[in-house]
Amino acid sequence: MTRIHQNVDEMLVRLTEESQGETELIRALGDAIRRVDEQLLREVRNVTIQHEMRREAIVGELQTLATRLLALPARNAARATVAAIDQQTQNYEQAEIEAAPNNTRGADWRQATQNINDDFEFTFTEPRH
Repeated sequence: MTRIHQNVDEMLVRLTEESQGETELIRALGDAIRRVDEQLLREVRNVTIQHEMRREAIVGELQTLATRLLALPARNAARATVAAIDQQTQNYEQAEIEAAPNNTRGADWRQATQNINDDFEFTFTEPRH
């Protein structure tokens, strides 16, 4: 019986030692994870600060560009409108669909397509931005 008690006591001592060793390992792992988390947080903050600095620089450049664009002379809108109306009158006079030479087949689809293209060219004569 004493041998069993002695084995149990030895097992308890070993179990306590291993438990303490594993507890130390868990603490060390927790500390390492905490340090990595802090490092990651610092890096994310640095990236955020750099992003904000670039963003502010871009906004500043856009504001400078907007200021320069406002400094350009304004287009004469009335003159552009009159020119567009004159051009519209000329294009509509030329845009009639002509019948095919022999009226048995109806209108010529090629001519109709060209007329549509002419209408588009008239509509989109203003430069697009």
